[in-house]
Amino acid sequence: MSGEGAAVVAAEAIRVRVPFRRPVVTAAGAWRHRESWIFRLFDAEGVVGLGEAALDFEAGPAVAAELARLVRETVERVRAGSGLPSGAELEAAGAGGRALRCALDSAVLDSTLQARPQAGGPRSVPVNATIGFLGASETAAAARAAVSAGFGTIKMKVGPERTTVELIERVAAVRAAAGTDVRLRLDANGAWDVATARERLAAVAPYRIEYVEQPVAADDPSDLAAVREGSPVAIAADESMSSVAAARELLAARAADVLVVKPARVGGPTAAWKIEEMAFAAGVSVVISTLFETGVGIAAALATAAGLSPVAGAMADLAHGLATAGMLESDLLEKSLRIVDGRMVVPDGPGLGIALDETALQRYAVERLASRT
Repeated sequence: MSGEGAAVVAAEAIRVRVPFRRPVVTAAGAWRHRESWIFRLFDAEGVVGLGEAALDFEAGPAVAAELARLVRETVERVRAGSGLPSGAELEAAGAGGRALRCALDSAVLDSTLQARPQAGGPRSVPVNATIGFLGASETAAAARAAVSAGFGTIKMKVGPERTTVELIERVAAVRAAAGTDVRLRLDANGAWDVATARERLAAVAPYRIEYVEQPVAADDPSDLAAVREGSPVAIAADESMSSVAAARELLAARAADVLVVKPARVGGPTAAWKIEEMAFAAGVSVVISTLFETGVGIAAALATAAGLSPVAGAMADLAHGLATAGMLESDLLEKSLRIVDGRMVVPDGPGLGIALDETALQRYAVERLASRT
């Protein structure tokens, strides 16, 4: 649900641009800042819900412009008393619509949990440490630091390596640095073709890889299915996981052992939970992850992960990809989300349990829209 039916009386949208502490390098390029829209929805009782709309870095200027248009239209709709756009409207708008749907769905979830707190559920979820594309010695040092910090799962970015030998050098360095008990997963960001993926999966298998994310491009689920068939390493779909419809197609093609579900990409917590139901029915695991959002988006993703069913959400106690706020100069929160012994702690406060740092918000804001002054 995108919030249709919620008693929203005012809305504020703030476009922010927060630099990364160091560029995030993937097979698709290097990224120096995270730009997103922070939403505040106000209801008639004075409850304020927070959400964030963020796009894939590869989305391009046309999608970013579409998201900006939808944000402005939404603020104007609230100003006119017409309420929020429906989930169907936003789904029809594609990636930009799903990003906005995530922000609205998260804000409504925040408001709902403040008004009707839900008891029970996990108070923390396991999370992985992420290591960017670094040289072998730097990657090993980052792995040692992650283990020292208590992480039991490490995800390392791969893909730009020119040769399989270079890939193995980096993987071997991390495995030696992390030890045998730490789970190690690789993220290729769709960098390989089918033949290269098969070769490299066979090469990394001896290093006890938990799974490899998106070894081939996201365009055709049949390519991912072809790689998965006979693979000695489990396969996860990431970039391919763009929507509920995409999840249905991937499951039908038996293309993945794990679905990496990013609420910011698929349309928010409600869409992510729908995907989880489908995946559980197919015997496929789900990992909740982020698009390097600020703490607002991460808090919503944390609530999503904590809301997974005890069985489907905890298959093999897989770590979620939520520990990314530290890559940004600021998470925009008064109190940062805590990670203790490799687990992200669900805040004790009402709703999503977060509050915006107004000073940081002012510093990184580049545009503000409000339905009322």
